[in-house]
Amino acid sequence: AHPDVWNVLLQVLDDGRLTDNKGRVVNFKNTIIIMTSNIGSQIIQENFEHLEKKDLEEVVEKTRNEVMELLRKTVRPEFLNR
Repeated sequence: AHPDVWNVLLQVLDDGRLTDNKGRVVNFKNTIIIMTSNIGSQIIQENFEHLEKKDLEEVVEKTRNEVMELLRKTVRPEFLNR
């Protein structure tokens, strides 16, 4: 997403409100925000493509680490672990 989108989302998550360019305030205090992404989907697909059951635990751990590394490079830290 464009950096401005991240900044707007950060205001909503931190303050529970959003102010538009005319000064109007929208309250997000009782709002559930669900954010999804396809970041790491290629890694997941490749790692699980030819998975054998005996390797499941190892592949899951490897995949988790690779995807988290990619997320840390892609997504601002303020959005991780919320």
